[in-house]
Amino acid sequence: MPPPSAIRRVAVLVVLVLLTETAPLEISLVYPAVPSLSREFGAAAAAMVVAVVSLSAAMSIPLTGRLADRLGIKRLMLACSGTFAAGSLLCALANGLPMLVTGRILQGSIGGLLALSYALVRKVFPPSEVPLVLGIAATGIGVSGVAAPFLGGRLTDAYGFRGVFWFLLVLVLVMLPCAALVLPRDRPTPGSASRPRQPLDMPGVLLLGAALCAALIGIGRSSTVGWTAREVPASLTGAILLGLVFVRRERRLARAGVEPAVDLELLTSSGMRFTLPLAALGTAVVATVGFLLPQMIQNEQDIGALDAALWTLPLGVTTLIGGPLGGMIARRQSPRRAAMSATALLTTAALGLAVLPHDRIQLGLLSAVFGLGLGLQYPALSNLVTEAVPIARAAIGTALLAACSQLGAGAGVVLLGGLRGTTGPSSPAAYSHGYLACTVCGALAFTTAALMRHGRTPATGGSAAPQRDPDSPTTYAPSPATKETPA
Repeated sequence: MPPPSAIRRVAVLVVLVLLTETAPLEISLVYPAVPSLSREFGAAAAAMVVAVVSLSAAMSIPLTGRLADRLGIKRLMLACSGTFAAGSLLCALANGLPMLVTGRILQGSIGGLLALSYALVRKVFPPSEVPLVLGIAATGIGVSGVAAPFLGGRLTDAYGFRGVFWFLLVLVLVMLPCAALVLPRDRPTPGSASRPRQPLDMPGVLLLGAALCAALIGIGRSSTVGWTAREVPASLTGAILLGLVFVRRERRLARAGVEPAVDLELLTSSGMRFTLPLAALGTAVVATVGFLLPQMIQNEQDIGALDAALWTLPLGVTTLIGGPLGGMIARRQSPRRAAMSATALLTTAALGLAVLPHDRIQLGLLSAVFGLGLGLQYPALSNLVTEAVPIARAAIGTALLAACSQLGAGAGVVLLGGLRGTTGPSSPAAYSHGYLACTVCGALAFTTAALMRHGRTPATGGSAAPQRDPDSPTTYAPSPATKETPA
């Protein structure tokens, strides 16, 4: 891909920011509609409608990473957006829960958009600009954090939950031609003479999806019927067995020189083995608090979704600030420092929500702290992956990050949905238990970030990432030695 001009790079960044808003909006815009969904389908079904999109994304993202190498990032971004539009139409027209869930599964195809946009940033921008650009790209999440509560509340109050999906359909249909015109066309990664391109490992993708489904079903049912009920250990045992079969298959394919669905060596590399659990834990906190907060305000204050959005306005504002700030911290200090700051803020906010009174000033301050942590988290994670993965595998590396994030989000919301079913969907105990669980999860995320050896030097935009052997699907050379900054 020839280097684009500065004006073209700015245009690409603007389109990426607007387009990547779609991924968080498919979740955050639905949060204000959860009470409406609960009234029509029940609390557990509402949690499933929210969580199933994360499960779908977690299943499709590994496939997205592989297809990006074969089809090109731009072409795949357009295809994912088109599939998302079809899912949004189904949700808007849904006359029952099965049709709504089917639409949400199709909407999950957009989950890989953030991963693809981060990979495209590495191809379009010079390495010196990548850390800050990744932070600016995260402002799309901040914009959605500001707009989603108000927009989702207005649409839900006026048209019910279906109004949210009509808006998502219109949004993606407007953005599709902009992306087609502005985003640069990139060439698929070619195979080499000694290693020709091989077919996709679809059985591996299906095995991974089945394992994730079984795990989320077991987690969700555990908080409803208890851990000792027959179906819970059966689901979790099935998830473990399917996971073991998946790992064995992927290792066998790698030994045979066949490209697996998931690069296990990359997955367990020194740079990724802490980053991916950190992503899952941090996103579980973000998704669960985001799921709880608007419902709690609506129920405790007896107000509509639009009025509740005013209470959490500071969250969106500080998220906008946190994105570029996280990019600057990663570039000037280290991505690990940005990750530690993010998880500390998220944990503090979750603990405050669990133990402090929920008056308007208190909630505004806690929302601001939470939003700043959310804004810092995205550039921290994306820069950690950028420093760990060679550019030839950028799409796959960021896809693994997105898959772990979606898995964390789905598991958190599913577990919370079951908990609310046992304590009462609007009981104070359900909210306090949920926030305390987020506090524990956030503390684990902070500990993970503190212990990681990777990401302790200023971000380089991937120029210090390990290099991949072009004739091997899973062989990486070590990163160049760099001087560590103080922890």
